[in-house]
Amino acid sequence: MPNDQFGPGPSSQAPQSTDLLALAWRGRWLILLGVLIGGTASWVYLQRVTPLFLSQSRIYVERSLPNLLGAEYQVGRSNSYLFTQAELIRSTGVLAAVAESPEAASMETFRGVENRVAMLYEALSVGVGQDDEIINVGLELPNRFEAAQLVNAIVDAYITQYAEKRRNDTVEVLKILRSEQERRDAALAEARQDLTAFREANPELSVQVDNQDVASDRFSRLMNELNQTELEQLTAKAEYERVKQMAASPSLRPMLLDTALDAFGSKSDLDRDLERLRNQAQDLELALMTEQSKWGDEYPTVKSIQRSLDQAEQRIVQKEADIAKSKEMALKAYAFDIKERYEFQTNKLNELRSRYQEQFEEAKESSANSLKLMSLQEAYERAVSQADVVEQRIKELDLTTQAPVNVSIIETASVAPDPSYPSRPKFLGAGVMLGALCGFGIAWLRDMLDHRLKSVDEIQEVLQLQVFGAMKRQMGRLGREELGKLVHLQPRSTSAEAFRTLRTAVHFGLAGDDCKVLVVTSPSPGDGKSVIASNLAIATDQADRRVLLIDADMRKPTQHSIFGVDSKQGLSTMLRERRPVEDFIIPNALGSLDFLPAGPSPSNPLELLNNDYLIEVLERLKARYDRIIIDSPPVMPVADSRVIAAMSDAVLLVLRAEKSTRSLSLAARNELWRVRTQRLGVVVNAVPQSRGSSYGYGYAYGGYGAYGEIAYGHEEDATLSSRKKRLIKSRPAPAESATVVEQT
Repeated sequence: MPNDQFGPGPSSQAPQSTDLLALAWRGRWLILLGVLIGGTASWVYLQRVTPLFLSQSRIYVERSLPNLLGAEYQVGRSNSYLFTQAELIRSTGVLAAVAESPEAASMETFRGVENRVAMLYEALSVGVGQDDEIINVGLELPNRFEAAQLVNAIVDAYITQYAEKRRNDTVEVLKILRSEQERRDAALAEARQDLTAFREANPELSVQVDNQDVASDRFSRLMNELNQTELEQLTAKAEYERVKQMAASPSLRPMLLDTALDAFGSKSDLDRDLERLRNQAQDLELALMTEQSKWGDEYPTVKSIQRSLDQAEQRIVQKEADIAKSKEMALKAYAFDIKERYEFQTNKLNELRSRYQEQFEEAKESSANSLKLMSLQEAYERAVSQADVVEQRIKELDLTTQAPVNVSIIETASVAPDPSYPSRPKFLGAGVMLGALCGFGIAWLRDMLDHRLKSVDEIQEVLQLQVFGAMKRQMGRLGREELGKLVHLQPRSTSAEAFRTLRTAVHFGLAGDDCKVLVVTSPSPGDGKSVIASNLAIATDQADRRVLLIDADMRKPTQHSIFGVDSKQGLSTMLRERRPVEDFIIPNALGSLDFLPAGPSPSNPLELLNNDYLIEVLERLKARYDRIIIDSPPVMPVADSRVIAAMSDAVLLVLRAEKSTRSLSLAARNELWRVRTQRLGVVVNAVPQSRGSSYGYGYAYGGYGAYGEIAYGHEEDATLSSRKKRLIKSRPAPAESATVVEQT
């Protein structure tokens, strides 16, 4: 199972979090483009839209009511009344009076408009103030002069039709309501008479006990007593049957006798008397035995004790007979008591059942009368409510007819100096904001659809593994052989120092002295695992350690071309022919580094790896070398790396920046965990040479000042002039080149 230091297990996967600031920075050009498009579109719209001018009039509507109605009827000052007046201003009658006036016929606003009332209704705004009782009437039109003229005309039409004109149909409505009131009053009187007559005919319904009439309450109590008596009768019957069975059973009869004595409270006294007699007899027996041993049977004292002992035994026999007689008498009394109790409960139950049937008939009749009384009560209350509604409506109509309405024009509509629509600052700001949001949304969608791992923090969070290095992409053009030996060819470069830092981080954070076999692999081909393996082996060898580099990628070997050796024989030959490994190791392939090439590509590399001979070879090599670094095939395409990882002490998983995806990396990690990889770490390869790169600060054990900057993510400006690029290329071996590892 994987060590807790390097991951919780194959099934764990931490949720991915999105840094909005980092996301906005990565999509800054999309956001900027959205801002430009949104601002331009807003500006174009402002140039083409027709401006509108708002004219407003403010009026105050007051209604005085008779004082005798009370404060609750002062609807003239209520919000509901004001909102009603606002709707009246927008009514068809008011707008039609304005639209059909002679002045409106010559207005430019209505030119070519078929439905003038609908046009006014759409453009008119009427609102009641939140902090006051002022009604605001406004109209927004392209012609500022006609807007003010139409608003004033609408206010005048409202005052003419609804504030000064009495509605003639109110009297007819009052006549209808008064006729309905007479009919409701007659129905109410009839319902009251029926209710009173029924109550007089059934006076017992007026007496209530716990919200019930007397008959129902008596029946309820009798039913509860009957249920309780049935339970007690069943209990007494069961007790009686049990006593009869125990009395008939020889084995249970003694227990019944004891129970009877306990019931009458005499058992303990009899037992104490019998026990006292037995103790006396036992004392006499001990005294007799003592005297007989001293004086013999004919001694007077012995004879006296013998007579006392005989008398004590007779008393014991008599006491036992008395106890047996007492038990029989107690049993008879106990059985008689149980039988009497059973018969009493039976007689009581029969009597209650008889009374229950009689009381049931009385309760049924009382319940029917109660339902009828309830129905009459509901009919009476309904008649009262209907009569009250009609009376209230008559009062309201009288109030509406008699109450005067006073309308005060606080502010007449005037010509607006500036357009109210559109507002240039608001439109431009909204366009810019909407464009920025659209750009950010596109950037977010692009980021969601992009499943690549974009930062060291994301790698550690998703994979739950420690990242031991983040290697920069090489800016110059170097071949695979040069990339694989960067530590040897450019020992003073920042790339070489980065690999030495990786060596230290891997040693202290992943491998350690007890780790002999280190496997370097990757999820897929092209991630740069071979170059990482060769440079890490060279850096480890430079630390005065005995190192062996094994190229176990027998499907597509690379290390022999990096070190420039022949690969006609190697690991595949050794495994196939089971020959000693010493015959194929190339000593001092580079410095003191030993190298075992992959050999010719076999047809069955997995079968060659999956045998005990490779394990035996690795065990022998552990005794000779301080560190064995194995260049393994990728994890996902073939199963070779999983077999090799199962034989190793630690695995270094190489991920390629801006290429390795979350799903593929998780699948590779889980496959390595399934073969019980003990230690697992990550190296990020080919980090982009950009200032905005998020792969910086990837080492687990820090850097070395200026040497660490190139490994952590700082770089030169990638937009160098052509002259500077030619100068850089002309240098034979740059000491401070911005190196890292290209793909294998």
